[in-house]
Amino acid sequence: MDDLIQRARKGDGEAFAALFERSKQPLWRAAMAVLGNVDDASDALQETAVKAWRAMPRFGGRSAVGTWLMRILLRTCYDLRQTRKRETPCAMGAFDIDAEGADVSWEPSAERALAGGAQARDSDRDEALDVRDALGRLAADDRLVLVLFYVNDFPVRQISQIMNVSEGAVRTRLSRARDRFKAAYRDGSSKEAEVAR
Repeated sequence: MDDLIQRARKGDGEAFAALFERSKQPLWRAAMAVLGNVDDASDALQETAVKAWRAMPRFGGRSAVGTWLMRILLRTCYDLRQTRKRETPCAMGAFDIDAEGADVSWEPSAERALAGGAQARDSDRDEALDVRDALGRLAADDRLVLVLFYVNDFPVRQISQIMNVSEGAVRTRLSRARDRFKAAYRDGSSKEAEVAR
């Protein structure tokens, strides 16, 4: 990894592409969490790659490359979100996690679904849709901290570096986001139960 970093700092495009590729899925998930739609997330990811490439010679190594890229991405996402608010008077579309070529599914593994048969697949798919719906009703900051922790599997320490807040603040945000997610999930499930009656 250090060799890739040194080569990328010296302008080696292939080395930079390899570094960026290693962080692409976590970056994609975070962009989706903040922006909530595929087009904006794709724009943010491309812009992040360009900004990171330009800044790579100045990368000091005070943090992991993935953390550094994530910070660039989040600044880009927040800037893009502000721009979109000024451009579009109405709310953007619903939170959509799937994108062509992006392995960011919340659904359980195929092995588990196959083992349980068709009924288990339908149940798992329904649960995944309920989770997506509940996530879609959360604020972007709540989605972000949940995605960083649960989907990208980042430790609290790395999230604190990414978000530039203390580890205690990350734990508090996680706790509050979990509570809001649970409430949104329960609310969505109770509405579906009423419709089924």
